[in-house]
Amino acid sequence: MDAKELLLRSLEESRGYLTKALNGLTQEEATWRPSPECNNIAFILWHTTRVEDFFVNRVIKREKELYETQKWQEKLGTPVKAYQYSVEELQAWPTPKLEFLTEYANSVREKTLAFLNSIPTERLSEVPRPDRSPDSIGVMLEHLMTEVALHVGQIAYLRGIQRGLDK
Repeated sequence: MDAKELLLRSLEESRGYLTKALNGLTQEEATWRPSPECNNIAFILWHTTRVEDFFVNRVIKREKELYETQKWQEKLGTPVKAYQYSVEELQAWPTPKLEFLTEYANSVREKTLAFLNSIPTERLSEVPRPDRSPDSIGVMLEHLMTEVALHVGQIAYLRGIQRGLDK
């Protein structure tokens, strides 16, 4: 298995876990937080999708993000800022409908998978933004895989806190 196949399989596996964790959740469950300083499922899903959209489309491909081109900011009613929220900003964050967040996540993932399927494996060692970072495309995607896995785990954990094993 080469690096590109590993990245593709990791993204597909994470999507399966995410789909399972989101299956049947209510809007109320998606917005629940264990404490005021914690993220909720909706915010974590939005943040993870924004990070993937930004890194794959803006940084690596040097294109506009789907958040802009497909007008997800308007559809979701969320800010451009993707991370580093204060407690006050987090509490004021406008929670979109879970179905719209899922549509955005699926749209971004499809574009990411299409990109990975089209790029030759040799290009993973290219540095797309030497003016900003010494990281290669492969290293950026490696970081993205870790980010996605961490946040999907958080989403599943928050679901479990609310529903138990949910057999």
